[in-house]
Amino acid sequence: MQERDGWRAALSPQVRDQIDEQLRRRRLIAAIRLLRSEGGLDPVPGLYDAQDMLQERFVWLAEQGLVDPEEPPAQVPQMVEAVNAITDPVVAVEALWDGDTQGWFVRLFAIVQRPGREHHRFDEQPLALFSRGGDLRLLNGAVPPWPEAAEAVEKGQAVARSLGVPFYFASPDTPDDELPRWWDSQAAERR
Repeated sequence: MQERDGWRAALSPQVRDQIDEQLRRRRLIAAIRLLRSEGGLDPVPGLYDAQDMLQERFVWLAEQGLVDPEEPPAQVPQMVEAVNAITDPVVAVEALWDGDTQGWFVRLFAIVQRPGREHHRFDEQPLALFSRGGDLRLLNGAVPPWPEAAEAVEKGQAVARSLGVPFYFASPDTPDDELPRWWDSQAAERR
C-alpha cells in the first residue's frame, strides 16, 4: 500500500475533493467507499486501513474548521412544542428504526389521526432523528447497546407522557425496519 502520508497525493484531484466533501459532511462510510472503489490505490486499502486514513483526514479537516457542526440533540420541550402545534389529533408517539448507507438510526414520530400515505387512518409527523455513528461501530464491536435507541425511548416516552398518549417502539434492542407500525396494532384492535 502507499506510504501512510502519500496516499492522498496518489488520488486524483476529483476523488480527493469528493472524499473531503463526504468527510466535511461527517459521512465516513461514504468516504471509505469512495477511497476503496474510486481511489485507484494499489493495493486497495482494507477497511480498517481506509478508516484510519480517513479518520486522520477528518481530524485535520475538523481542526481547520471545515467539518459541518453536529446537529444539536433533540430536546423534549422543543418536541412537545412541535407536537402541540399539530392541528390533527395526536394518538401516539412512535420510534422507528431506519437506515441508509451510513448505518442505523432511529426516527421519532407523532402519530396523528388523519389519512396518510402509508395508512388510510393515520399519518406521521417527524419529531426527531437519533444517530450515534454509522455501521462501522458494528465492525468495531461498539454496539449493542444502541445509544440512539435508548435516547429515543427516553425522550419519546417523555413526549408521550406529556400528551397522555402511548409510546411505541417495536424493537428498541435490535435494528429492524420491517416490523409492524403502531397503526398496524390499531387495525387489529378494530376488527
